[in-house]
Amino acid sequence: MGSTEYYQASVTARDLASVAITAGELPSWGQWTLMERFQRDLATKRIQAEIVPYLVRTRDRFFGSLIVLVFEPDVFEFTSLREQGFEPPAAYGDLADRSGALVVSGGSLVALDGQHRLVALREVVKDGSSARGPYRDGVASDELCVVFIKHESLEKTRRIFNKVNRHARPTGPSDNIITNEDDGYCIVARWLVEPDIPEGSRQGKPPLAVQDPRGESLVQWRSAQLQQTDNHLTTLQAIHDTVIAVMDAHGVRNFDEKHTVNRPSDEKLLEAYEWAAEWWHYALECVPAYEKALAAPWRISEWRQYRSPNSLLFRPVAQVALFRAVEILHRRGLHPREAFERLAGLTWQASHPQWVDTIVRSNGRMIATGGAINLTARLAAYQAAPELCPSHARDQLRRDYATERGWPGRGPMEDLP
Repeated sequence: MGSTEYYQASVTARDLASVAITAGELPSWGQWTLMERFQRDLATKRIQAEIVPYLVRTRDRFFGSLIVLVFEPDVFEFTSLREQGFEPPAAYGDLADRSGALVVSGGSLVALDGQHRLVALREVVKDGSSARGPYRDGVASDELCVVFIKHESLEKTRRIFNKVNRHARPTGPSDNIITNEDDGYCIVARWLVEPDIPEGSRQGKPPLAVQDPRGESLVQWRSAQLQQTDNHLTTLQAIHDTVIAVMDAHGVRNFDEKHTVNRPSDEKLLEAYEWAAEWWHYALECVPAYEKALAAPWRISEWRQYRSPNSLLFRPVAQVALFRAVEILHRRGLHPREAFERLAGLTWQASHPQWVDTIVRSNGRMIATGGAINLTARLAAYQAAPELCPSHARDQLRRDYATERGWPGRGPMEDLP
């Protein structure tokens, strides 16, 4: 490709782990200057926490091609099948010229792209490996696609590394939710939006399988944010985050791929969906603003405006805070339906003084941090059911609320609204 000659080969994980190294393992790497280096430092925590568990616990494991730099070899020679005397039928085209054996002797085989995968493979296939998982023993014989490139100059090597990594655009949050088949939160979030009822569900039609008069979904799944002129009710990202709140309320944590690696069982997924669907049904039934939105979705963007009476309820960040408030009230003994009913009676105008610098700036922009969402949820839960709030929780809430709004620099600590 271009001026770069490369060779693509099939190599077992055992063989690759035994011969390839990372750039940091080059004997002279420690003496190289900044201008000479062509690789990032290893993120060992990521290797142990994510890649190794993926390899040993996943039957459908798969890696993209690794790029290996052949650094200062004594021999780097490709011999085609034709040169070895193989003459295929004419229908095979130039297969005999393009396929063959690559002989590399001496030098170093350095992982230019895929060093974390290489180290993870090495950790799994080595003798005495501490990695534990049902598929560990099969990893060593996995066939990997490896692209070999002969090192020509540091400048060219750095350029290849930079372009390979810079142009490999990571998937966005919404893309991850749409395509992930192993993360329980993502799967349940999708089920809430899809028109088909999950097999075995008692909840009826998925609560968020709702459309506008043109047949367009009221859930924005193409982006994690809503524009002011957008008539979507919420986003897939916000739904995902509300699922986490629902699961937390039921004492189920770490339902994501990072912790479970493999897809949760159908029974656990259905249980999670039943909880989440129930909460969303309550939200859409018990919050009058949402009832109005479903009846007249073309007005949602109007109701999202800064000074509109219920504008926060149409902003994804505040929707997550709403569900977090229900989570708090659920833990304090209130049924989710009643929690939504009480919370619906609060002031949800974005421009209201109690929310400014809590979850929204004075210019109308949301404060989309975990701390802001948590503080808003705690304040809303307190206002909805003050009799259920323990005194120590109320005192801590008052301090946190005042701190976010400038105390002690703005005078005495203000009372809770």
